[in-house]
Amino acid sequence: MENNLSQAFDRSRLRGIIPPMVTPLERDSYTVSEKGVHALVNFIIDQGAHGIFIAGTTGEVAALDDIQWRNLVRYSVEAARRRVPILAGAIAPTTTLAVARARWAAELGVDVVVATTPYYYPPSQREIVDHIQAIAQATPLPLLLYNIPQNTKVGMTLDTYLQLARYPQIVGLKDSAGNVTEFRQALLALRANGQDFRMFLGSDHLTDVAILIGAQGAVPSIGNIAARDLVAAYDAAIAGDWATSIRYQTQVIALTRIYDVVHASHQTGIIVGLKCALNLIGIEVGPPAAPMRPLDAEGTRQVAEILRAGG
Repeated sequence: MENNLSQAFDRSRLRGIIPPMVTPLERDSYTVSEKGVHALVNFIIDQGAHGIFIAGTTGEVAALDDIQWRNLVRYSVEAARRRVPILAGAIAPTTTLAVARARWAAELGVDVVVATTPYYYPPSQREIVDHIQAIAQATPLPLLLYNIPQNTKVGMTLDTYLQLARYPQIVGLKDSAGNVTEFRQALLALRANGQDFRMFLGSDHLTDVAILIGAQGAVPSIGNIAARDLVAAYDAAIAGDWATSIRYQTQVIALTRIYDVVHASHQTGIIVGLKCALNLIGIEVGPPAAPMRPLDAEGTRQVAEILRAGG
C-alpha cells in the first residue's frame, strides 16, 4: 500500500535534467568533503538542473561505505534546501544492505530512492522483484528503478518492469542500458493504460531523443559540468525546436571527450574525467576513490584543452 510520504511527493517534479553527481572527496580519497558537496550541489542547481541524483554510478556508490554514504546524503540535502528533488541510490549487492540505505534516505530528507538490481551475485528476475519490493517496503519514499546491466551483470526484463510498476510507490525508471529500442518498448508498455510512470534515459548524448520518444528527461553524467546546455537542449525539445535542441546537445557531446583521456574503462574515464574537469573550473571535488587514480599532468592538460574548446 502506498504510504503518506510517497503520496505527498508530486511525481511531476521528476522531470528534465537530473545530473548524477560525482562524490566530492578530500585529498585522502576517503572523507566526503562537506565543502565540496555544497559547492557542487549549488553549481548544478544554479545551472538550472531539475534535480540531482547522488550515490549513483557516477557518484562511485560501489566505493562508498555507510559513513561516506550517509555524509554524502546529509550534505547534499542540506545544500539543496528543497530547491530541487534529491534522488539517492539505495544500491548494494544484497537486499539487506540496500534496505538499510533506503531507510536512512528517508531519515536524512531524500525525496526519491533509486534502486538497481543486486550485483556481484547475478540474481534471477524473481529475485530482482523480491529485492526491489523489499526496498520499497522498507521506506516511505517513492522509488525509481535503475537498469544498468553493464555494471550489475543482470538487467531487468520488460515483464519485471510491468510487475513492479503495479506498486504505486514505484514511480519510474532510469535506463542506462543503452538500447533505445528496448527503452521505447518499455515506455509504451508501462504507459499503455495511461499510467504516469516517469521515464529517463541515463545518457549524455540523447536529451533530444528522450523527449522525442516520450520520456520525461535524462540523467546525464556530463551534467556535472554542462547542466546549463543540457537544460537548454531539454527546453528546446519540449518546445518542439529541434534544431536548437540538437545544437545544444551537440555542444555537450563534444565535452564528453574528457572521458577518453583515461585508458582503463569507460566508466572509470567518466568519473576521473569529470572530477578533473570540476577541479579545473574551481569546484573542488578532490580525487576519485581508490583504487582509481586522478589524472596526471598530461591528462589534466588534455582535459583543460577539451574544456577550453567547449567554451
